[in-house]
Amino acid sequence: MQKFYFLLIFLFLPFIILSQKYPFKIGKVDKEDMAIDSCSFYPEAKSMIIAEYGDLKFQYDQDAGWQYRIEIGVRKKIFDITEADDAGNIKIRAYEPEKGGSREDIGAIKAYSHNMVDGKIEESKLKRREVYKKRINDNWVEYSFAIPNIKSGSIVEYSYIKTSDYLNNLHTWQFQKDIPVAISDFRYTIPEWFNYQNSQLGNVVFADSKVENMRRDYTISWSNLGTDGRINRGSGKVSSTDKISRLVAENILPLEDEPFMNNKGNVPSRIEFQLVSTNFPNSPVNVVAGNYPKFNAELIKSYSFGDRLKKGRFIKDLELDSDNYTETAIKIYEHLKRHFDWDEKYTFLSGDAGKPAYDNKKGNVADINLSFIAALREKGIEAYPIILSTRGHGIVHPIYPSYSDFNYVIAFVKVDGKGYFCDVASKLPFGQLPLRCRNGKGWIVSEDGGNWVDLKQNSVYNHTTMVKTEITTDSIISHISKRDEGYAALETIKKIDEVTVEKYKEDIIANNSKGQLANLEISELDLTKPLDVKYDLHKKVDGSDIIYLEVPTIGTIKENPFKKESRFSPIDFAYQQNYRLFTTFTIPEGYTAELPESALVKLPDNNGQFIYQVSQNGNTINLRSDIFITKTDFSIQEYPQLKQFYEMIEKKHSELIVLKK
Repeated sequence: MQKFYFLLIFLFLPFIILSQKYPFKIGKVDKEDMAIDSCSFYPEAKSMIIAEYGDLKFQYDQDAGWQYRIEIGVRKKIFDITEADDAGNIKIRAYEPEKGGSREDIGAIKAYSHNMVDGKIEESKLKRREVYKKRINDNWVEYSFAIPNIKSGSIVEYSYIKTSDYLNNLHTWQFQKDIPVAISDFRYTIPEWFNYQNSQLGNVVFADSKVENMRRDYTISWSNLGTDGRINRGSGKVSSTDKISRLVAENILPLEDEPFMNNKGNVPSRIEFQLVSTNFPNSPVNVVAGNYPKFNAELIKSYSFGDRLKKGRFIKDLELDSDNYTETAIKIYEHLKRHFDWDEKYTFLSGDAGKPAYDNKKGNVADINLSFIAALREKGIEAYPIILSTRGHGIVHPIYPSYSDFNYVIAFVKVDGKGYFCDVASKLPFGQLPLRCRNGKGWIVSEDGGNWVDLKQNSVYNHTTMVKTEITTDSIISHISKRDEGYAALETIKKIDEVTVEKYKEDIIANNSKGQLANLEISELDLTKPLDVKYDLHKKVDGSDIIYLEVPTIGTIKENPFKKESRFSPIDFAYQQNYRLFTTFTIPEGYTAELPESALVKLPDNNGQFIYQVSQNGNTINLRSDIFITKTDFSIQEYPQLKQFYEMIEKKHSELIVLKK
């Protein structure tokens, strides 16, 4: 019966597209919705979206020209307000640059809460004066409001209309949210003169989909060049065969945070639109969609980018050896690293890079790194800017470039046959990128046309731990020597910097069974060198006939972070990983040892390997654990194998060595 029901929806959807109303009417709630007390397809939900709709259409404004207009409505049910207390705090962003250009407007905001009071539905309405607008940055503004009188059992709903001049990319519709969605209904109507590429991206969500055509008249303004050389202007009606599309998805599971999840905005099931071309009556086809060579050329000519790379004559008092390009590059890098204070603003465009930024001694990341590149070029060193999207900001589109996709710029320096990624703003050593920049690929902007580059290449993340453990009848004494290299050293140094040495000692004890810590030695906190940490751990035992020895998991993987059977998002490691653990146990006379079995586990295509070996020679037990993960990005299809890989690591590292007298 259920299959037949869905088949009816599919067959009659062309009729539904043109005549069916939205899933709900704002301000009108019935007792059936009020009675919903849980989400049938996700029972643990603290709130859910009962229904949402989006209806996108084009319109022609005699002053602004072509625009699109989308009406959006959302209805939520709150089951537990203690864990959904922000359900009524709504924020809507709009593109509204301070310096003109295409812009968006938010209007017709309506919002209500509905509660059952003495068997009747009581409505609370948002007042117009309770909507606030503030500027987020030079390009974006935010509208915010708090829907009143929300409690457990409430239904909250709101709707608004967005009008946009920005036609290159239409509104992105996300089917998947951070709470479950019962119905997501999206409709869009596009005139025949606009050719869009729409892409259904992110997680797989099954939706009924139908398309139908309908004639519609638009009154537009026009202009042309007359035979007498004059420009003729006027307005009139033109008829278009509009394409109407509708997508309806039901019972959509929420998108939740997952271990090693990056760029959450790229994960939800969604539909995106990119304008490829236009073909208006009596006009030639106009190709709108950009490409990276064209985008690259625009940046080279830009005052806020390419022109800044010619402004390198600002370092005068720095003594440089012009015969050694590598040393010269490092000296300039270190000088600017000390000279500049970063204001922590992300951007890849700058109007001040060069002498103005240098004199100011402070600036955004583009001010600093474009100044660095300009200074290198002034000294004859090959250097290029790389524009990128930082971790969490999203993955840039591989075909159609967009200024909004990028939010950061670093330097690529080529000296003595080697290439180095550099970010002066990070204060890290020459050639080392901060974690925020290790996100997919970046675009090298060059006069030769530019190209993509892998931002995760040449990563070093090494933990090596040596443990010597001596067991007597009443104590266990372990001598630990740990060396971290590359990003592993950076991670540990950052941790030590953020806490006191005493707190760091407590963390060591907490992670390695309870005991007394002694003789702690930490090498110089120098990011250009490996970090060495040495200490002893003393633990008393009761002298029984059976002694249980835990495998020391210092500087290696102890637990499996991947607990769920399935996963929505790709796994994103920031770097390749190496963990090496070498342990020797010296056991007392008169004891025999029961040892765990050795193991060898490999990921497909040699993307990872776990070697676990245990052996005994006289009264010495040798244990070796090597973990190598050479791949940084795993798809959701590869998740089961990765999960099993980590499960085996956790299993072997939790097994005990048993000594019996």
